[in-house]
Amino acid sequence: MPISTLNFRSKVIGKIKKKLKVEEVSEGHVRFKLYYKGKKFGETFCSHGSGGKDIYDAILSKIKRQLYLDNLKQLYDLEKCPMTAEDYLKLLRQKNVISD
Repeated sequence: MPISTLNFRSKVIGKIKKKLKVEEVSEGHVRFKLYYKGKKFGETFCSHGSGGKDIYDAILSKIKRQLYLDNLKQLYDLEKCPMTAEDYLKLLRQKNVISD
């Protein structure tokens, strides 16, 4: 089940931006650097895509790992809204990726 590049940027990264600082760098691809309390803890990449091109499971699996998610369902949940920005923060804390 692919996610379009437009939905990835607006829904997934957009949701993450509600709780975390996300620095967007446009190079060959778009790089999203993730920060919590001023410290970088990760980054992910996305193709610029043309017209909302789909990102398929092989690439989504890499993105999932880069975002510290356990499975693709969690990534789809970020896109479709069952997982909130606060839920994502809780997941990162449980995995000791970030701490308060």
